[in-house]
Amino acid sequence: MTRSSSTLYFLISLAVLIRAYPTRAQYCYNTTGNFTSSSPYAKNREAVLNSLPPNVAAHEGFYATSTGESPNTVYAITFCRGDTSADICGSCVGSAVQDLVVKCPNQKAAYSGGTGDPPCFIRYSDTPIYGILQTHPTLPYYNVGNITMDQDQFDSIWRNLTQTLVWETANGSSKLKFAKGQTKLPDSKTIYSVTQCSPDLTPNDCESCLSEAIDDYDKCCRGKQGGGVYKPSCIFRWDLYPFLESNTSPPPSSSPPPVAPLAPGKNIGKATLRTLAAIIISVVVFLMLLFVGCCCLRRMRAQKINEAAQEESGVSEIASLKSLQFDWDILLAATNNFSQENKIGEGGFGEVYQGRFPNGQEIAVKKLSHSSGQGVEEFKNEIVLVAKLQHRNLVRLLGFAWKEGKSYSYMNLCPTRVLTTLYPEKSKQLHWPRRYKIISGIARGMLYLHEESRLRVIHRDLKASNILLDNDMNPKISDFGMARIFRVDQTNASTRRIVGTYGYMSPEYAMHGHFSQKSDVYSFGILLLEIICGKRNNYYYQSDGGEVLASYVWKHWRDNAPLEIVDPTLGESYSRSEVLRCIHISLLCVQEDLANRPTMANIVLALSSQTLSLPLPREPAFFFRSQTEPMINFIGNGKGHDQFTSGSVPSVNEVSITEVYPR
Repeated sequence: MTRSSSTLYFLISLAVLIRAYPTRAQYCYNTTGNFTSSSPYAKNREAVLNSLPPNVAAHEGFYATSTGESPNTVYAITFCRGDTSADICGSCVGSAVQDLVVKCPNQKAAYSGGTGDPPCFIRYSDTPIYGILQTHPTLPYYNVGNITMDQDQFDSIWRNLTQTLVWETANGSSKLKFAKGQTKLPDSKTIYSVTQCSPDLTPNDCESCLSEAIDDYDKCCRGKQGGGVYKPSCIFRWDLYPFLESNTSPPPSSSPPPVAPLAPGKNIGKATLRTLAAIIISVVVFLMLLFVGCCCLRRMRAQKINEAAQEESGVSEIASLKSLQFDWDILLAATNNFSQENKIGEGGFGEVYQGRFPNGQEIAVKKLSHSSGQGVEEFKNEIVLVAKLQHRNLVRLLGFAWKEGKSYSYMNLCPTRVLTTLYPEKSKQLHWPRRYKIISGIARGMLYLHEESRLRVIHRDLKASNILLDNDMNPKISDFGMARIFRVDQTNASTRRIVGTYGYMSPEYAMHGHFSQKSDVYSFGILLLEIICGKRNNYYYQSDGGEVLASYVWKHWRDNAPLEIVDPTLGESYSRSEVLRCIHISLLCVQEDLANRPTMANIVLALSSQTLSLPLPREPAFFFRSQTEPMINFIGNGKGHDQFTSGSVPSVNEVSITEVYPR
């Protein structure tokens, strides 16, 4: 091999290795607010960040702390990969702190992650972050080489290893929530992998974070010879050589080809060689980035075409989920032949039953009824969509079954109740801290759907009967049969086939078929009012002369008596500031002009910070007015009857409707 070709091969190999290991990434959360260099917050941040390097080394790779008095308290968490020595960990964190201060000079919240191998991670914020799952931003990376064996066979082996590590990380005894493993491939190569969560996470949050990270990698980098995903709360990596700190040298079969020495007598000036190397590296990296960019554009275009086809014709990916299909006899035994004693709810699809597997695991089974307003396509849509979504506040699909044209799905919910069953009859079980926990969980689940998941999902039927509660009263958003997937750059859509539930629909959706994230925000506002009042949305219509819940709450807010709407079963044992803030947020959510409604990100932030100022709400959308006010027919559908009027009754039994055609 000639000297010039050896040099070029070395530079190309170097570029490949650089791509395999991501450099440090800083993410500054500008939406949380800024501070000045002379402010108390600036001094507290400096003190907190400077305390991280020595303490993370002294505390075996994980350290969480806070400094200062509210509202200038700074909270911080840092951790290193579980195989990192104390001195390397402290050095890594120290370097990351310096970069973070430069890149995020005055942001009140920021994140730093990814420093090569091994990595370290830092988060700080003006709100508590200990034990809080954070999956954004996501930093995927991969090696440029491709898998040479059969991809499906490789995927099966790879998935078994990663899922085992996820369980071990979340439920094992490691203080750092760190697990490593390896498995042989048929071609005699070995897969090495590590998973780790921020040690302050619960097992459920840890499992959720890692599952999402692995899915993110599978989506972006399937077929590559190694890579991983960094998230603020967890990390995942795999490769075909042992990369851990205890043995970081790749075996000869995985090493880059050796560089041939320069021939004697043919020296090149060092300056000239450096210049040549810089030029070649720049060209190689540019070509690689151009190639990757073209591949990403092609994938995005294909994804957009696929999503558009799904929106028009319904989801048809059930065949790809055969691994989730089970014999219906298992569900029959688990639910005692779908006995009425096991029935826990009813919705647009049909009935929902609770069941128990022989191993003691509790499940919820949704049974599609032939008299349902929804059909098989909506049912397929829900199965495929829920299978792709992983969040602690969303239902988790275990599988589905088919029998003689009837379809059943079952979720890993461990449900004991539906939210609507607890009020007003059992509302005493919902003391205020529990209600606030439910409100916050629903908001985080909706934020995940709107902005943080691998898909941008509009639920379109958010209501109390679609909120399930587990044994710890954690909310789980369910019923995705009517959900629609948005492209990354899409903000709204229209339909002539309105689906949802009267009383929870935003006015622009009910009247014109326009829906967006703000449509879900409106539904969340109604749901929030229900939780505060302890009454269903149609309660005041049926008992108070046709008045709807939003109208009832607005009049008390306007008359400076908002606390009179609070569920009397709470007595005086609730936080007045939290309740008033929730009422304020709910009224902002049900504004008639969708531009005046907050996003779910704004809502989550407002719920977590009692000091954040909120705009004053205006009179909410009254498209179901009191019977004492003038009634206005909205529209006719050309079929001999009006669709609904301002005096129309909200859904009495909260069953979702489908056949409404707007102008």
